[in-house]
Amino acid sequence: MKSQGFTLIELLLVIAIIGILAALGIMNYARWRASSAVMEGAVQFAQAINATRTGAKKANACWQIRLTGTATNVTQYQVNRFTTSSCTGTPDTSSTYTLPSQTRISLTSGAASNNVNFVPPYATTDASPNSYSVTWAANPSISRTVRITSILGKVVVK
Repeated sequence: MKSQGFTLIELLLVIAIIGILAALGIMNYARWRASSAVMEGAVQFAQAINATRTGAKKANACWQIRLTGTATNVTQYQVNRFTTSSCTGTPDTSSTYTLPSQTRISLTSGAASNNVNFVPPYATTDASPNSYSVTWAANPSISRTVRITSILGKVVVK
């Protein structure tokens, strides 16, 4: 007697192997997606710091970047532009930016205030080196550090 096709055990074995591979793939994909979003948020914030410094230098006025809210686990930051050489009073213009979905940013060390002021003529900051941590909301172990390393506003993303 000649039989064709697959037996039930063969089909179940193939389905089990595909299920195991799919489970591993989904977990790795989810971690990769989270890591990519955190890196995107860190780079976005670092570019905003650089743009704030450059804007202060070009405008010969004080520009300020700060986290909105309490400086811990926030999703937005602000860039305030002043028309004077000091960052006091009401800013002339203010822009609020949002980090990628499911990412949070916190001030981890540095000055007591989360404001970083870039003042003319060379757009330097008087703040001590500030460190910010960009994390994934569901898994805080996935994180990147954004650090302002000097009074010249050099930014390092780790």
